[in-house]
Amino acid sequence: MPRLPSDDRAAGTEALVVRRISYGETDLVVHFATRDMGRVACFARSAKRSRRRFPSGFPSFALLEIHVGPPPRADAMRPVLDAVVLRPNLAIAGDLPRFAAAGLLVELAREAMSEEQPEPAAFEALAGYLLELNDAPFDWGGLLAAELRLLAPLGLAPRLSHCISCEAPAPPGKAAFFDVRRGGIVCRKCGGADRTISGAARERMLAALAPAAEATAQLLPPSPDTTAAYRDAHRTMLAFLEHHVGRRFRSARLLDEVAGS
Repeated sequence: MPRLPSDDRAAGTEALVVRRISYGETDLVVHFATRDMGRVACFARSAKRSRRRFPSGFPSFALLEIHVGPPPRADAMRPVLDAVVLRPNLAIAGDLPRFAAAGLLVELAREAMSEEQPEPAAFEALAGYLLELNDAPFDWGGLLAAELRLLAPLGLAPRLSHCISCEAPAPPGKAAFFDVRRGGIVCRKCGGADRTISGAARERMLAALAPAAEATAQLLPPSPDTTAAYRDAHRTMLAFLEHHVGRRFRSARLLDEVAGS
């Protein structure tokens, strides 16, 4: 875990807002996902008034550079000293499917990333997907891949290549049973499961988990069939995630309403 200097020097890092809470009339408590410090909760004094030190309201989905100081005492939050918008990602807010998908991945990052435990690969997955959403329309396959890229560095990705019970390899490109509670595929000999992931979706998911140099899966071009397969696989992933975090993701309902058909 990184330790901030004990003197007055500030630590700087790239950051994305994952939660904002009003505190009194002028202050904010802001939870960030950061590149260098993991998830961190900070106190932004006079954030609602100061336009010089802080961007207005710490905008959702914007890539920021923040500087934080050491906590004034052991039980206190770190203060945010200043923040600068590096990339605003303004297009996301103007499109409901993009907005809902971005909100869902931010919710997932907030639940999955550990407090003050650096996970730069997970942060890059989140930041990269927000940039992707800003520049291109929403699609289910992209969200599915982004979720897995976020989860993999955190050790939370499901097992998709081998049966979680007997380790038998799943045939490439074939549909497989998926056990939400155990977080992996289960072969027919081991009893299967009540959900399945299509071959096309499983290949897309495995490609997302593979290092770039090793990703050899031939992803199918977008079509009604692949879109439906990716959407259904995402719903299975969502059931898996909600089971393991123990709560519903609020953005998931909005996403299903605006992009579910």
